Amino acid sequence: MTTEISDAPMTDHALTRPIGLVDWRAIEGKGRGVVARASCAAGTEMERSPVIIVPESDLLDREEPLTIEDQYLMYWSDDVGSELAMGAGLLMFYNHSDTPNIELEEGPEPFTMSVIALRDIAAGEELMYDYGVPLWFSPAPE
Repeated sequence: MTTEISDAPMTDHALTRPIGLVDWRAIEGKGRGVVARASCAAGTEMERSPVIIVPESDLLDREEPLTIEDQYLMYWSDDVGSELAMGAGLLMFYNHSDTPNIELEEGPEPFTMSVIALRDIAAGEELMYDYGVPLWFSPAPE
């Protein structure tokens, strides 16, 4: 399901944003996770959410273990002052997989991130991406 949204300040055309394709639920051994509400073809934009840019200089330099907030920051860019991002929507609830079925892409609107299906996905299937960093936890078996 999609909806047309006119967003004149950000773009000069109507955008189609995905609505209602994902939901969250408890995932055994993982806590929470995101699942597909309907079957989707490879290449489908499953979700698009805004992000909050977090400059790396805002992080506290300490030797203690990661805080909860630290664990939910994602790489955004190499530009000074825009290195990290915290996602809104369900972006913070997608679990890690070494064999991902989704990927995260910047855009298409400024300061947004899209979740894209890498292959056909069945309704009810958990959506996971490769975090692309050394893991700070032991992943649950898939």
